[in-house]
Amino acid sequence: MKVLVTGFTGKVGLQVANYLKNRAIPMACGVRNVERAKAKFGDAYEYVSLDFSDSSTFDGALENIDRIFLMYPPGENLQFDIFLEKAKDKDIKHITYLSLKDVQFMPFIHHYKMEKLIKSYKIPYTFVRAGYFMQNLNDFLCKEIKERQRIFVPAGKGKTSFVDTRDLAEISALSLVDEVKHKNQIYAITGNEALGFFDVARIMTEVLGVKIEYTNPSVKEFKEYMRKIGEDEGFVNVVVGVHMPTKLGLAKGIKHDYEKVTGKMPTNIRKYIEDFKENWI
Repeated sequence: MKVLVTGFTGKVGLQVANYLKNRAIPMACGVRNVERAKAKFGDAYEYVSLDFSDSSTFDGALENIDRIFLMYPPGENLQFDIFLEKAKDKDIKHITYLSLKDVQFMPFIHHYKMEKLIKSYKIPYTFVRAGYFMQNLNDFLCKEIKERQRIFVPAGKGKTSFVDTRDLAEISALSLVDEVKHKNQIYAITGNEALGFFDVARIMTEVLGVKIEYTNPSVKEFKEYMRKIGEDEGFVNVVVGVHMPTKLGLAKGIKHDYEKVTGKMPTNIRKYIEDFKENWI
């Protein structure tokens, strides 16, 4: 058994790699720049060159691999069809693909198309459909929380099904290690409660001992401020899009697949904030 972990430098891929490494599961981490990855993460991992916009990297990345943790990366001219064709030719036993909760109702996004593409190649799969990452709080929301003690995002008063990427990584790794049990399964992974950002601000205040507010900006206010501080317009539009389902009240659905698969309760937002509190103070 050997796993190719894609998206290694992101929130979930690194956690998947750590989960596999801690259990001595052989793996290779696919990265665009091997030397940069070694400089940042050290020699604890095996790296292979993989760029989804460059099909010449596919054969090398898939050498001696029999299962794949697959993520959809940023970038243009991605050649996933060719990659999956190569995977089929090399008799890959299983692909675990990180998707999005409720993707079956969103044919206009890339995850919907990717799920269909994977199925079309008849490679055994597990689709891990994720709720809203708790880790966004210490990613693109972190600076405003730390510097201005506010959650600044246009999510309205809606609630969302926050999920810890560590839980997503655990489910993903389990499906790769025991691919027969998880063959052609679809898991929607969320926490066990739907929360609004007013709730998150209150819990952060309690845990951090610092008053954190959710300012609930309009989309216009959010874009104007982001433009003022020099954020990339494309990135700003992505952030608006990510939070629109919450704003419209469409993101609050809770699923219990994590508990069914692991026998444990998913991580709650308070535990997550306690674990990472040093990021915001």
